[in-house]
Formats: sequence, structure tokens, C-alpha cells
Amino acid sequence: MEKVAVVTGANKGLGYELVKGLCERFFGRVYLTSRDEKRGTEACEKLKNEGLSPEYHQLDITNSESIKRFVYFIQNKHGLIDLLINNAGILFLKDAQEPKSEQVDNTLLVNFDSVVSFTELMLPYIKEDGIILNISSSSGHLSRIPSDEIKKKLANPGLTLAELDELVQDYKDAVKNGSDEEMWGSSPYVVSKVALNAYTFILNRRLSDKGIRANCVHPGYVKSDMTKGLGTITPEDAAKVPLEVALEAEDGGLYVWHDGTRVQWDGPDPRGYIDNIL
Repeated sequence: MEKVAVVTGANKGLGYELVKGLCERFFGRVYLTSRDEKRGTEACEKLKNEGLSPEYHQLDITNSESIKRFVYFIQNKHGLIDLLINNAGILFLKDAQEPKSEQVDNTLLVNFDSVVSFTELMLPYIKEDGIILNISSSSGHLSRIPSDEIKKKLANPGLTLAELDELVQDYKDAVKNGSDEEMWGSSPYVVSKVALNAYTFILNRRLSDKGIRANCVHPGYVKSDMTKGLGTITPEDAAKVPLEVALEAEDGGLYVWHDGTRVQWDGPDPRGYIDNIL
């Protein structure tokens, strides 16, 4: 049976480079997906002009109908896939003018809620011994949450998805009440990526009996439209470690730093002992 890989949010930046790397190394069918169909098809054509063979399918993970169409397509075209890379995400920079409530709603919608909704619908179509890779961030390290009580709940090895959803809702409620920063910190992006990492570890526990591995990677501060070019690493270089984890990691439940180090999610902040920026 032909191997199949899917990358979300892949018409540019890191997602594009992940698709390119998979086309070169995966030896199977690679789907480049994007919210914008025109940009996605143009990205595919660009890769084809380089001698690669990606496939394209429209996918907006924030749109339930788009998700249903994609899942139906996979189910009928392939039955099962081998690799899912959840790359789609958004970031409001510190100078963003949008109200915090809007930043919170949009950031959690794209970076957490929609990733969960999409992944849960895809789970029946991921092969045993398949891989789910969630593109995270240094912001996803548990040390970024101020409250020891919340950190303890998130790090609980028995945490369920329902309990995680409840914690995320608690955060949204705290923002509305103006009581979020003492417990959760000031960054919606941090909360979204911490929640994504927690979901990754929940997935890995749930799916281990099927041999499905779920991992998350901090690819570095990537130069991209999302960061307005302010990053410290090119998308091409940032794709290297995620590709290694996607294609070669034999373990699940990993949180891998941009230099390839497997870091402890609830341990010391790796920005201090790896990046030396604290």
C-alpha cells in the first residue's frame, strides 16, 4: 500500500519546506494543504518545477466543512495515511493592535481547538505505527505558565482531552474577567502552544496500543510572514529537525528542541540551558 503524508498550512514558510523535504525523503505521496487554494496550487507547481511531486488539497482547519471534505477525500482515495504534520498556526506579535479578547479567540481557535478537531477526525485514518507531529514552539514549554497549580494539572500523566478542554476554557473565562495574567501569563500564544503540547502527550498515551506515535517540535524562531521576518532561522533550516523527528523517531511523547535535543516538558526552560537567552 502506498505511503501517504499530509502537512497542514503548507503553501509557504516552514510548511512548504516540510513538504519539500518529504517529497525528497518520504518515498510516498505527500499532500500540501492550505486554506487558500490559489496559493496552495501555486506552491505545488513551484515544487513540481523543481522536479518534485507533491499533491494538493484545500484544507482550512478552522472550517468544519473543509475538514469533512478533506477527511472524506482521504478515506475514499487512500483509506489510511502514515504521517500527519500539524503545522498550521498563527501568532499575534507584541505590537498587534487587535483587542486581547480577539487575539485569544483567534489564537486558541487556530493553534489548539482546530488542530484538535481536525486531528480527532483524522485518527481513524492513521495507520497503526503511524506518526502525528505537531509543530510547537519554545512558548509551548510548561515553564512559561506562572501558576504551579495549573502546571501540575497540565503535567498530570492521567490528563484527559476533556480535562484539557476545560482548562483552556478556564483560561478564556479568565481573560474575559481580566484575571488571566497572574495564573496564565500575558501571552495567548504561550497558552495555545502549551495546550497543543499537552494534547500531543494525551494523544501519545491514547494511541500507544496502536503503535501510533505523537510528538511535538520547537523548530526555532522561524523567519516568516507570521513573524514579519523577525526570526533567527530560515524555514529551510527550521524544517530539518521536524523532518528528522517525523521520519526517524522511534519513540512517542517527545518534545524536541530546534537543535534536536529531547527536552523535558515540565523541567527547566531550555531557553536557559540550550539557547542561553535567559
